[in-house]
Parts: sequence; C-alpha cells; structure tokens
Amino acid sequence: MLKIKNIISGQFEVNCYLVYDGTTKACIIIDPGEDDKLVIKEIENLELKPELLINTHGHFDHILSDDIIRKKYNIPLAIHKDDVDFLSDVNKNASYVIGKPVTINNPEIIFEKEQTYQTSFCKYSIINTPGHTPGSVCILIDNNLFSGDTVFAGSIGRTDFPCSSPSAMKKSLQKIKQLDKNIQVYPGHGPSTNIENELSSNFYLR
Repeated sequence: MLKIKNIISGQFEVNCYLVYDGTTKACIIIDPGEDDKLVIKEIENLELKPELLINTHGHFDHILSDDIIRKKYNIPLAIHKDDVDFLSDVNKNASYVIGKPVTINNPEIIFEKEQTYQTSFCKYSIINTPGHTPGSVCILIDNNLFSGDTVFAGSIGRTDFPCSSPSAMKKSLQKIKQLDKNIQVYPGHGPSTNIENELSSNFYLR
C-alpha cells in the first residue's frame, strides 16, 4: 500500500515528501529541502529504504540536502534536463540571495521527456511543467500529483525570476487543468489540495 509522509524542511518550509510502500518500505524522496537531519530522522523512524531522489526543479531551497541524502543512502538523483545546470549555478538556483552558494553534483538520472518510470514498488509519470523554472516537473504517482512550485493551494509558483516564463507557465497550467479532478495535489510549499478544489477556487486555473 502506497503511503506519503510530508516533512516541512528548513527555514523556507519546503515540503519534502517520502513516498513509500507500507510493506517493503521502499521509498522515493521528493525535494529534501534544507533540513537533511530531519529528513534522515524521519526515514530512520519509518525504517524506510530509499531508492531514488527526485527534484521537482532546481531552486536552492528544494535541493540543499541533495548530496547529503544521496550519499547517505547511495541513491541516484533525478531532475529535468532543463534544470540540470541549476544544480551548479548559484545565479540560476538563486542561492546567492542567502549568501550561501549552493552547488550540487551532477544528477545520475535526467528527465528528457514526459514518460513513465518504474521503481521497485510503483510507477511514476513525469509531466513537464515549465514556467517557474525551465525544467519544472510534476510527478504523478497513482492518484497523487507532486506539483513542486508549479501549483499551490490557491496559487501558483512565481514567474518573475530571470529564468522563469509566464507564457510557459500558462501552457503548463493547461496541462494541470486536464487532469482528473479527484487527483490529490502535494505542492512544494503549503497545504495539500486537489484538482477539483483548484479548478473552482484557484484564480490561475479558472
């Protein structure tokens, strides 16, 4: 049975998600954020067995713990091809704003197109949703959408960063609007929601 554990990681309150099998304890980690110690503590408490780390996009607040987590569990990091350079570019990942340059080692897995991948316990589909960053993705696992900073409860991700694109975001939101209304949405910040709620109450999805 698929289970989801949400961890609010770091001062920027990034939602890190542990998606795991309740029986085998195999686990996917999505956006570990800044607080690697808290993420590792929850993994150990739940006796999980991580096998993959995914970034929904390359901004510093989502990727800060990448190298620590992947080294700890000897797992690959996956990110979209258009955000690969964010990992090592402090201007693109915006870490210059905190006065602490963040650079992450190259990923082992690069998403190049929308497709479905298989882990030991689930399938996950990558939906390309550029706008907030060029390589932003949403991750669909069963009836659960991990939306990163594309869609929040009642809002959307910012498109005023140097690498952002309002026009790309509009196209990405059209993809979100076509999803099943019963899909649960787990955003990169803030509370969870669902597609039906957002279609009725989110100005940007009307």
